[in-house]
Amino acid sequence: MSTLALGLFLALFAAASTMIGWALIALRKEVSERFLAFTLLLVAGAMIAVSAVQILPSSFRTIGSAAQPLLWFFIGVFLIWILTRIDFIAHSGSRVAQSAFVISIAIGLHNLPEGTTTIASTLIDVETGITTAIVVALHNIPEGIAIATTSRLAGFGKARTLLLTLLATIAEIVGAFAVFLLGEGLSNVGSARLLALVAGIMVTISARELIPFSARILLAKRNG
Repeated sequence: MSTLALGLFLALFAAASTMIGWALIALRKEVSERFLAFTLLLVAGAMIAVSAVQILPSSFRTIGSAAQPLLWFFIGVFLIWILTRIDFIAHSGSRVAQSAFVISIAIGLHNLPEGTTTIASTLIDVETGITTAIVVALHNIPEGIAIATTSRLAGFGKARTLLLTLLATIAEIVGAFAVFLLGEGLSNVGSARLLALVAGIMVTISARELIPFSARILLAKRNG
């Protein structure tokens, strides 16, 4: 198996782990809203921590400066800012359903560049690629939980919840195939820029949607 093919296999493995997160939530018969809200807070914390401790420092080291990674980080922030201003549930007045769609689409958007990281890392070094695939897979599980949790809290059925999670998974697969077709054309610097973009999306969706979303659920339960 060539290094490029191995990278694609590892990227597909990492992308598929998103469905594990979906299964952990969607297939459970009885789950309280309070439990789902606390789970979502943990997911947000994990996404912010991964961005701050792993993704951004890795981008800084690869590029050799902070300016470019921070620029791409704020591009990710801007993308989510634009996304939150789109009305996905026109005239329904459902803030919970709106948040569910924004979170699902945002995770799908960030999965596009994230899908390139595993295969790009494998092209640089096979051992690094395997490590990256494991890290991305572990990181994708809480993303699947986030989509399934918000969808469930919004009252979406199992079919729609599954579809939203699948779309996010497919987005990462598309990113992986883009690099596979590009071959070895993606440079280390290009990969680092994509990592910074991913970090910006992850931090913003956590701070702007996941945490407020959970807080609203918990406050409503407390006052109810």
